Amino acid sequence: MYYVFVCPKCQKHAQLWQPGAETVGCQRCRARIRTDSLRVFGPFETHAEAVEKRAAVQAELSQASGSFFLPDSAVFFKAKIQKAQLKTKKPQQIILDVLNERGTMILGDCEYYCLERGVDSETFQKTLEKLIEAGDVYRPDKGLIAPVP
Repeated sequence: MYYVFVCPKCQKHAQLWQPGAETVGCQRCRARIRTDSLRVFGPFETHAEAVEKRAAVQAELSQASGSFFLPDSAVFFKAKIQKAQLKTKKPQQIILDVLNERGTMILGDCEYYCLERGVDSETFQKTLEKLIEAGDVYRPDKGLIAPVP
């Protein structure tokens, strides 16, 4: 899950945020910002959606003269996210989600997409073996992985 926010200090830079950290830093003014009080656009399930929204917000910021204004179409809310919501999906579910979205894939590509979603390489390998043993995924050919239909 991804969110887009505008730095509350400089109000000139939009950037992405994934829940989990207590603070984030503005890439422009280097301000440290507490995430429990960020006002964010989102949530976005995919990185591509979040990047698209960030680009739109940054374009609005670039056109604004003086202080920051909110676009009329913005869905804006206070990100008081509870710790229960910060928990990410289990590695098994992340791997299955990636495979269900993309179908049969090269093992390295699957690992890359899972890494983007927070599953480290070691956890990926262990979890994948468990999924194969359980019959949830299979290897149709050497170097390939697919969900069981």
